[in-house]
Amino acid sequence: MTSTYRYPPMSNPNIQPITTADALVPLLRSIESTSEICIDTEADSLHHYFEKICLLQFTVTDGHSLNGSSFLVDPLAKFDLKPLFDGLRNKSLILHGADYDLRMLRADFKFIPALIFDTMLAARLAGHTTLGLDALVLRYTGKILDHGAQKADWSQRPLPPRLLNYAVEDTYHLPLLTQKLREELVALGRTEWHAQQCAQLIEASASTREKNANEVWRIKGSFDLDAQSLAILRELWKWRDEEARNWDRPPFMVLNNAKLLELTAWARSHPHGDLPLGPSLPKRWRPRRLQALIAALKQAWGMSETDWPLPAQHGKRPPYDPRFASRLSRLRSVRDSIAKEMKLDPSILAPQWMLEAIAGYNPQRMEDFKNIEKWLPWQTELLGRPFLDALTDFSEDNPPARPQTF
Repeated sequence: MTSTYRYPPMSNPNIQPITTADALVPLLRSIESTSEICIDTEADSLHHYFEKICLLQFTVTDGHSLNGSSFLVDPLAKFDLKPLFDGLRNKSLILHGADYDLRMLRADFKFIPALIFDTMLAARLAGHTTLGLDALVLRYTGKILDHGAQKADWSQRPLPPRLLNYAVEDTYHLPLLTQKLREELVALGRTEWHAQQCAQLIEASASTREKNANEVWRIKGSFDLDAQSLAILRELWKWRDEEARNWDRPPFMVLNNAKLLELTAWARSHPHGDLPLGPSLPKRWRPRRLQALIAALKQAWGMSETDWPLPAQHGKRPPYDPRFASRLSRLRSVRDSIAKEMKLDPSILAPQWMLEAIAGYNPQRMEDFKNIEKWLPWQTELLGRPFLDALTDFSEDNPPARPQTF
């Protein structure tokens, strides 16, 4: 239902990005005088090979009013942003859908916040079914946001007025959303749930799994390919990556994964075949790119079997457990029943992979849930006892095993 709340107009809808250290001072002063700052980022992952943050958006209130001051910061202007992130370090940041922003802030600026309030996560825990920023702004303010700029190239300079206004509105409405969602979480008794999950998001952003440089070419859909097909795919992936890097565009703009796999299958069944007779390729390619592709195929076709990569290794599977499926079914039934009663998406209480981990571990005591990856204390309080009761029949003949990853 649309709110009748009359939201104050933006004080400066035509705000320009901050591009110098001197121009940054008013934002630094605003940050120093408050405990919470609304923040968002815009990156260029759809337009460039090396992904980077192109714009930082802030809305800062005085803690008493929802009518905050908005600021845009241009990190591409290459001025010192250390004072900005030093000022943010011990503040609480308000973000909508924090996961991507946190990972980018760590990657580009080595910045990890102390506290966050994720409005998308709050909406999900409050039982909302539409979680986008535009949907929540419409719900609480009645305003329709312009979100036609989501796929824009944020690295372009100067940024046109439409993109600047779009960027400002991404944080301008967050103070009101935060106030409303906090009230809902308090009324539902789920404030601590949200706090624990926000802390988990920060922890996850602070630890990044490095990709194995020798395995990055194993794209989705290649798991069951034979060794020769993998050799072809690897050379095609290297060709695509080099083309994308030199062009400074995302690899999918050279050739998407589906077409890469199609080309692999054709090359495997047509050794030394005539490429123009193979799968259709983009007509916009220059002759040089096509010649580079042909060279990559010849390289793959000329490899000896000793140079073919090994098929992907399946992870070590746990011993066959004839009662696993029954435990999983009971856990899912309990979870779904509780979620229905609370009017929540069942996956917010425990996603499928987590149910599988619990079914494999077969806990017998409340403290056993600590061994489940990413399982939080609020989940034990809510689901621990019902889950143990559901698993009672399995407790004696199948004691807890080592935690399993699915």
